[in-house]
Amino acid sequence: MATEKEMYELIGRALVDTGFRMSLKENLQLAVREAGYDLTPEQLAALRQVELSSVAESLGDRISKEIRPI
Repeated sequence: MATEKEMYELIGRALVDTGFRMSLKENLQLAVREAGYDLTPEQLAALRQVELSSVAESLGDRISKEIRPI
């Protein structure tokens, strides 16, 4: 069972690492296991409900609007 901290780390990595995010989308259980996390069925189900691509895209848009060249 992953701790709350580990779940946040996993989600954070998925938001910034496109390859990891794609791996999660292709085969969630395999990607999670290969990344070294041990999730319960409930944690896996919760993670499946998160639209990581949408969140990452929205976050990227917000960051790029805040960072302006000098």
